[in-house]
Amino acid sequence: MARPRIFISHSSSASKCAGHGCECATYRDAVAAQLEELGCDPVVDQALLQAGDQWHPKLIRELFRCQGTVLLLSPHALDSDYVMEEALLSMALWEVTRERFLVLPVMLPGVRRSDLKESQLARLGLGRFDMVDWPRVAGASAPPAKMGERLRPLVEQHGSLPYPKVTEYVAHRIEEVPAAALSDIARELGVAHIAYASDHTNYVVSAGLLSERPVDGFGAACAMRKALKGLLPLLRHKEHRQEVVDVVVPFARVPGAAAKELRRLCGASSEGRIALLTAHRTTTAEMYVRRASESPDPWPLHTPVPRPGLDFVDGVIADIREFLVERFFVFDTLTDDELGRWLARQEEESGPVTIVLGVQPDAEMMRRLLVAFPKLLFLFAHAQAHMGPSVPEHSRLQALTEGQEKDMISTYREFSQ
Repeated sequence: MARPRIFISHSSSASKCAGHGCECATYRDAVAAQLEELGCDPVVDQALLQAGDQWHPKLIRELFRCQGTVLLLSPHALDSDYVMEEALLSMALWEVTRERFLVLPVMLPGVRRSDLKESQLARLGLGRFDMVDWPRVAGASAPPAKMGERLRPLVEQHGSLPYPKVTEYVAHRIEEVPAAALSDIARELGVAHIAYASDHTNYVVSAGLLSERPVDGFGAACAMRKALKGLLPLLRHKEHRQEVVDVVVPFARVPGAAAKELRRLCGASSEGRIALLTAHRTTTAEMYVRRASESPDPWPLHTPVPRPGLDFVDGVIADIREFLVERFFVFDTLTDDELGRWLARQEEESGPVTIVLGVQPDAEMMRRLLVAFPKLLFLFAHAQAHMGPSVPEHSRLQALTEGQEKDMISTYREFSQ
């Protein structure tokens, strides 16, 4: 299992510690050691910054690669601008990930709750978190047991910061937007940020745009739509506007549970993969695939068109074969073993080749398709998909209501113009 990365925010310069008579560096090192023992990778700024590095952009990149932050609150950390900014960015990640990003304030000896309320950190409201007190009698080398209790679930449920590749992708495309406009959009999305700091606000806005935001029904109010209304006209390149829409709409509207189930289905087996989705349009299923891909480049996708004059399934099979030849192959004659090896490599590199069909499948249809293409992922999208017989190995994806589906498709088309 991958190890979660935890950022350690601290103020432990030798001069400040000497002035306060504290041992912040020892506390910091003890926390780093405990993180390693728990199965985390500690991230400490001294190990990251090289001569000539710009601190703020480096901090942004590192925090977006982390799954949590431990805030070591020493007497002089309360007035540190660096700790203030690290705490603010961490809280922004906590908000846009719906509390999946861990923020763990640790009160070191010499700091009381009243000190925190009187410091510049007071406006962040750190009291909303379950803070850890490090008693002086424990010593600087013995982190409180409560720290391990708070961190252990994160190790077990690694992945608290979702889809960092897509967040980076959108952030890069909106980095040209003026800082004042990004601040307005961040407020529209309800995410915390440092006003006019465009080198971090574009990341915060990106994560806010990609947050799941279901609507009550067709035409219901939506912060994502308002944000796109303000953002897209500010992007000079038309292709950047479309690239933002291509990922933001499905990430905001497709249920995260459905995307997770599609990925689970792919990871559970390399053959015989079928998912069923109650939907009125195949466009909806295509957006589900885009969301499940969790990458700037979606899984290879095709929606077959049956051939006139052929049996329906025979026509679909012929269309899929033609798609594979035109999209991927130079040769139109491959053995089953060659096709299987190639599809396995393709899936490892770019995700499963996915076929979307807008029909209510029957057992014979699915059997014939799997015989012809055992390595493909089939997603059937039909208004009555939930009415068919339940087959244990087939995944039924969480569906949108009809109003939600209409609103997602309408939103996508509107902003794609």
